[in-house]
Amino acid sequence: MSKEMLIAMLSMNQHPTLKRIRIQLLVESTAWILFLALYYNLFDGDQKPVFWNIAFIISVGLMLVHNFLGYQVIGNPVKGTNIAQSLKLYLLKLKKYAYLSVSARVFSLCMLLGYFLSGIEVLEQRYYVSIIVFGLITIIQAIVLWRIWAKRIQIISSKYQQLTS
Repeated sequence: MSKEMLIAMLSMNQHPTLKRIRIQLLVESTAWILFLALYYNLFDGDQKPVFWNIAFIISVGLMLVHNFLGYQVIGNPVKGTNIAQSLKLYLLKLKKYAYLSVSARVFSLCMLLGYFLSGIEVLEQRYYVSIIVFGLITIIQAIVLWRIWAKRIQIISSKYQQLTS
């Protein structure tokens, strides 16, 4: 890939990796908004403690803020005086956002777990089974998300290496 093509992709924000991230963020935001709009009726929000309703709303709000920040991060990758500096700064922002992304999801999943388990007696067997299942899902999702972000960062990092070598 030539420097001119790379500059054109970044200036028009048309890089395939950036497009995939943007699509992912838009789909997720739409799903979270629908989930938030329907949760109270679908998941008996009126029968849950107020604390867990608030935690649920905060966790979904955190995911929406996370997606908005992600959209801002990928929105304008050209920030430096030249393309190499822009890519270097962009990589730093993308790495920070990747940590935020995985952390926000793990936190939100934990809050959602608390919400859904708040109606189950602690001594019931399904309570402990649910904790184990949700714990495994959370760990697996964190690993998968980190691998996705590592791959995205590696792709952009390789473009930076090509440009600077």
